[in-house]
Amino acid sequence: MQIIDISDRNCHIIINGTDFPTIYWGEIKNSSEAIEKVLALCGDVDCNYIVYEVEDWNADFSPWDFTLNKKMSFSGGGCKTLDWLLNDCIPFCEKKYSLTGQRILCGYSLAGLFSLWAFYESQAFNGVISCSGSLWFRNWISYAESHIAPQNSSVYISLGDREEKARDRVMATVGDCTRRQYELVCNDNNVSCHILEWNGGGHFNEPEKRIAKGIRWCVE
Repeated sequence: MQIIDISDRNCHIIINGTDFPTIYWGEIKNSSEAIEKVLALCGDVDCNYIVYEVEDWNADFSPWDFTLNKKMSFSGGGCKTLDWLLNDCIPFCEKKYSLTGQRILCGYSLAGLFSLWAFYESQAFNGVISCSGSLWFRNWISYAESHIAPQNSSVYISLGDREEKARDRVMATVGDCTRRQYELVCNDNNVSCHILEWNGGGHFNEPEKRIAKGIRWCVE
């Protein structure tokens, strides 16, 4: 694995084949241990990894601003993150490593929401892996209802079966929001392959295994 600075963001990079699918996977800074766990679970999967780090989880992965409560707010910095992906990260990596395979977005929790948003917003990816995505985010479903996926794309969505038991009433809508999101995916003629997978447990149960399952499904 190489760790390379691309326009002031650290990226953990593994290239296994120039024509393999490339996973563009967002993580918080200093997530090396979690990354290694996922890679160990996906050792036999034929893909490349560009794991990019963000400094501020709530800012860098939120598509627009939203105040959930007195302790948690989101400033909508996802636009800058997507701009960096499209104009810095992807061009650099595809040129440096001669990548020609499919591009697949990947993320967990708020990064899972960001991945779905970037997938719709940019139309620049062939697939998306949204694991335990924060689909309770204000106005997310309205956004998804007014957008379509890129042509001939793949969508993997997963959620823990206890996540909708959250104490916060907004976060507790995640089950219904995820079901609605999947309904939209099923009715989107641009999506050629899709799945909604339910995992056991709450939001923080074995996130690395959930990500690995998504990568394996989307690539294989």
